[in-house]
Amino acid sequence: MNRRAFLGLSALAVTHGTLASEMAASIAGRDPGPLARVQTTHGADIVTASLTDKASTVSLRRWMLDGDVPILRVNAAGILAKLPGQGQADQVALVLAHDEEVRHLYLTAVTSRVCAVDWTTAGRIASQPGAYAHRADFLATRFAKEALNPRDSGARWCSSVMLRELSPMIGRSPA
Repeated sequence: MNRRAFLGLSALAVTHGTLASEMAASIAGRDPGPLARVQTTHGADIVTASLTDKASTVSLRRWMLDGDVPILRVNAAGILAKLPGQGQADQVALVLAHDEEVRHLYLTAVTSRVCAVDWTTAGRIASQPGAYAHRADFLATRFAKEALNPRDSGARWCSSVMLRELSPMIGRSPA
């Protein structure tokens, strides 16, 4: 691990450490309850992923594919997407491509975070990017940067989808 990545993870651990530790413990105990209650943040997912062992990834994969509620599925996908390496990236991408509820929640979270907009606005942008043609250049710039995020395969996938949707409008929005 390089120094910058270590310091970044250390800073996230200070902010999200308690929640992430609780989430990692519930995952290790095969208890999906905490992950089914509220959508976790990007930072909490990164720290939780750093605490997740190989045995826990089995539970996360199962919940991502077969979880009873969309929040459980998106949280499991979010943690798997942030595991070191790219071992889970293909499975996360398949879920995002085929599970509409998970895709909407993940797209909304990525849009809110990278475009610095509130959750409601992010949900509208994710659902109807064409309605934001006047902001296409701004949005595309943000998503282009996120499409290179080495720490979140789900965010890369979502950003690529948003870039595809925005591409006909790029360069046409008023200055």
